[in-house]
Amino acid sequence: MNRKHVIAGMAAAAIATSAYAIEPGNWEATSRMTDIQLPASVPPQAADMMRQIMGGEGTTVQNCVTQEDLENSPERVFEETNGECRYTEFQMAGGTIHAVAQCDNDQGTMNMTMDGTYTDTTYSMTTSMQGDMGMGPMTMTFDVTGQRLGPCG
Repeated sequence: MNRKHVIAGMAAAAIATSAYAIEPGNWEATSRMTDIQLPASVPPQAADMMRQIMGGEGTTVQNCVTQEDLENSPERVFEETNGECRYTEFQMAGGTIHAVAQCDNDQGTMNMTMDGTYTDTTYSMTTSMQGDMGMGPMTMTFDVTGQRLGPCG
């Protein structure tokens, strides 16, 4: 699974973790990078290429969220990202979301913070990821929006 899909999948999974907060069904999440800070050792051309690939129109993924998913813990929902992420904090109540997760993959470890708002059929959040993915310390910030498209199927 590539990094763009993991990030968008994590965001989609995050919204699907609280029973009775959202409706089960087919959810679509769009993640667009709004900022990236890379080590000085990374050539400017590489930074520009990352901005172009992960910014712009963003990455969109769909995820079927079942009632069973909604009734389980956030860690269970993250199993859909191959166990790459685990929450250290998760709060979803009263229309606001706050979560902190650690995501491990072959390229390194990223610490992720998500803050935003939700309704039963939409959400919007800012996700910040910090870590070292083999190039040195970096920080990426994403705007993530999601909406329920209808029943799974």
